[in-house]
Amino acid sequence: MPRLEQLAELTGHEDRVWCAQWHPTKPILATCSGDKTVRIWQSTNPQDPTKWQCTNVLEGGHKRTIRSVAWSPDGRQLATGSFDATTGIWERDEDENGDFECVATLEGHENETKSIAWSKSGALLATCSRDKSVWIWEVEEDNDFECLSVLQEHTQDVKMVAWHPNEELLASASYDDTIKIWRDDDDDWYCADTLHGHDSTVWAIDFDPSGERLVSASADQTLKIWRRYHPGNPEGIITPRRGEPVWKCVATVAGQHDRCIYSVSWSKVHGVVASAGADNTIRLFEATPSTAGAASSDVIASTNEPGTLFDVHLLISVQSAHGTNDINSVAWYPNEEHGDWLASGGDDGSVRIWRFLKD
Repeated sequence: MPRLEQLAELTGHEDRVWCAQWHPTKPILATCSGDKTVRIWQSTNPQDPTKWQCTNVLEGGHKRTIRSVAWSPDGRQLATGSFDATTGIWERDEDENGDFECVATLEGHENETKSIAWSKSGALLATCSRDKSVWIWEVEEDNDFECLSVLQEHTQDVKMVAWHPNEELLASASYDDTIKIWRDDDDDWYCADTLHGHDSTVWAIDFDPSGERLVSASADQTLKIWRRYHPGNPEGIITPRRGEPVWKCVATVAGQHDRCIYSVSWSKVHGVVASAGADNTIRLFEATPSTAGAASSDVIASTNEPGTLFDVHLLISVQSAHGTNDINSVAWYPNEEHGDWLASGGDDGSVRIWRFLKD
């Protein structure tokens, strides 16, 4: 039977943990908190994943809660987004004592910065805010960042931004119950599609490994899976805007979480989706072709996707994963070496490392 085994509990934050993000290539985790700090955690023994230590505490860079952290694709920089409306860019001094230094502060948002994300190439950084806007920044030399575009089509607080895993295409999720897809046309960023379907705030989004599907998590207590249909697709789905793909909801997972879902992570290694939220529970889901079945899993949703049939199975449900506290973040390790690791952070101020065992 599939199971989720807790490997370690990391303590040290003095307030709730808002976000946990893995380094792109190393067993290093960055977490941020209402205590205005970022902590860097590192595995001390690759052969014993239960052994972790806090190697760095990043402080003094923000005046309020740090809501989001994101590693650059090369792992050389860490971005931090704060309720003080700024984004910090940190670099580690590898030559001396390994301390982190805040080398740039990005300003411009009028209210709390809720989420930040680097594009796959590392050439672009996206930030979003309670001020209803999404900003696209170009990464230049000498730690300079130029704002290329301010996107203001959301009508409410923007909760999260996420880049496509292979393309310079951005998705944003909002308190206005929608997801927007943003594309670039000669440095002119525009909204290519708006995804309607959730009945309440969309808190989190993540792409599947191919980038052809997107999962969203909402305060309406559902997860939705969306698929991209390209012009001339064999399923006959109409693409209204000439030359532009269209995104359609192909499955809804309901009745699994009984409170807001705050975080979702689609593994780029094994394709399993992790979700968590205000019901203190971590759940793992898997989508499989309908003909394949899964004897150990319950079918909880089936797609209405034209041309392809798949079922969504509940693999694991871990209740009280952070005691009685909300879980604000779940994140799968991003590559094959430790692809079965999952990190979670909650209102209890703790960070937990889990290992996914399928058999």
